[in-house]
Amino acid sequence: MPTDLYQGMSDFYNAFNGNLRLRDLQIRTGYEINGGKDWKEILPACASFEILNCSTYVINWFLDEKHGYESPESKRKLVIAGFQLREVAQQILEDHDMTSLLPLLSNINNRVYLGQMMDIHDLKVARMNDYPNYQDFLEAYQQRCRLLSGVFYGSCFLAGSIIAGKADELLYEMGAIYGAATQAANDFGDFALPVKRLSKLEKPYQDQFSDFMNGKLTLPVYLMTQRANEEQRKRLEELRLGAIDGNSYREILDILVDKGVYSDCLIYLKQEHKRCKSMLYTKDKTVHRDIIASILVRITSNKFLSQLRKNIEDRTDLPSCLA
Repeated sequence: MPTDLYQGMSDFYNAFNGNLRLRDLQIRTGYEINGGKDWKEILPACASFEILNCSTYVINWFLDEKHGYESPESKRKLVIAGFQLREVAQQILEDHDMTSLLPLLSNINNRVYLGQMMDIHDLKVARMNDYPNYQDFLEAYQQRCRLLSGVFYGSCFLAGSIIAGKADELLYEMGAIYGAATQAANDFGDFALPVKRLSKLEKPYQDQFSDFMNGKLTLPVYLMTQRANEEQRKRLEELRLGAIDGNSYREILDILVDKGVYSDCLIYLKQEHKRCKSMLYTKDKTVHRDIIASILVRITSNKFLSQLRKNIEDRTDLPSCLA
């Protein structure tokens, strides 16, 4: 592997090193809740799935046209790095006699990029008229969220259970719903100001207002646009195509609140959280069930949603410049 490409991939991995990797925890709880006794048995799977996760991120940076990767050379490197990481993820499983998990990797790749196709082609503000009915939009949006994140999250739980010798399909489905809901929460968090200075190596949903400015038809964007009057729709389009400062950000927050978008998005996330808990609580109460229950809280309570809530509460005091 070329030295500069290897260094770039190493930098990416090190950006997450030392932080809690949720997928590792999902694999382990999926393993132990189904009778697994030696957590070290799952280490190759954890490494493989985390590297596959990195692969999807760098490819998504290219597809989503993230800042800092505008040059043709940097875009090509992203694609190459993504392919290399995917091969490494597969090789780890092959080297450690875990080929039973290879179909999961293949399915994750297939689903993630089907989700990306929906993201960059189907669910766009420019195609708003394709979804005049809210339920039709919601069905498409939920499918997109499940493909982008849900299948991966569910597969982590399933991988752990397979290693334990018992494929837990209920845990997979709960994980898929959880992952899809987390994706929706991150979409909502797109409207929050960054908690700290951003770097290139942070997750795509931390790219300030990127979904809104790139014309993605997420749940909050759909509701804002549907409920806005003609004058407000024109203003939203102006804001989307221009630079967002303190005054324009305040306008966006006002629409989120005044049109009931903020409250309805929270209601949706709470419903998905409840759905996951209902499935989880069909299992016997154990420490592992409690751990998974604590993970589910991230659907309705993460730093992006907390920051958005704070931004809304303090919106009258926002500075005129956000830079």
